[in-house]
Amino acid sequence: MPRFLPGNTSNNDTTGLERPLGNPRVEEYVFPILIALAWCNALELVVLCFNTFKRYEGPYFWSLLVASLSIIPFGLGYLLKMFDLTATHFYLEIALSDLGWAGMVTGQSLVLWSRLHLVLHNAPRFLHALFWLIVLDGLLLHSSATALEFATNALPHSPSVTLGFGVIERIQVVWFCLQELVLSGVYIFETARLLKLDAGGGSRSRRLLSQLLVVNVAIVVLDVSVVAIQYAGYFTFQVTFKALAYSIKLKLDKSEEQLQFANI
Repeated sequence: MPRFLPGNTSNNDTTGLERPLGNPRVEEYVFPILIALAWCNALELVVLCFNTFKRYEGPYFWSLLVASLSIIPFGLGYLLKMFDLTATHFYLEIALSDLGWAGMVTGQSLVLWSRLHLVLHNAPRFLHALFWLIVLDGLLLHSSATALEFATNALPHSPSVTLGFGVIERIQVVWFCLQELVLSGVYIFETARLLKLDAGGGSRSRRLLSQLLVVNVAIVVLDVSVVAIQYAGYFTFQVTFKALAYSIKLKLDKSEEQLQFANI
């Protein structure tokens, strides 16, 4: 019978990443519920992708689809690990979760980047620079964090490996948060500039800008929440909440794109 392993996402607590919520029974129900909610949102997004896009092409469609689908293996890896459902000594679980993590996080950044084509029509070099920034950040941070997580799983009593994993985990969470904030900031700035040029828009333009600001404030709150939970030391809570947070952010991105596309 499956058994819940509290705090098993970090084989050793010397990194300061793993702190229990207090009651293993609470964790046993809270973490799977967060993943289940994230899966519901992910499946809804996949359906929306195929129902709302007339053509299945373009960077926005593919980045949104990949990011949404990636939430499923990300959550599955941690769910299998928390309940010790395989006999792979957590290697399969890490592979699933890190594959999903790469697609979900970098996919989210590519969703934000692809929206910029709607508001940045005369800055191809800037868009290319942002694209390569996302790609290079993804290659560097995903590869290093994944390698160290596998190493931590294989060598749980190695102080240097444990320290490296703790450091890269904190760096990647903050870095990806800042990257998404920059992309959202550029989008809002350019949208506000276009609305100001639309002098005849009047109250309609102001209402649209207010809606876009509310959506982006919600996205910022979710980003900051993930970072705060990580630095508070609740690693398992952070990764399960991250799945839900990214599913919500993708839904907000989709609604924001529809608002902007319909009015600008």
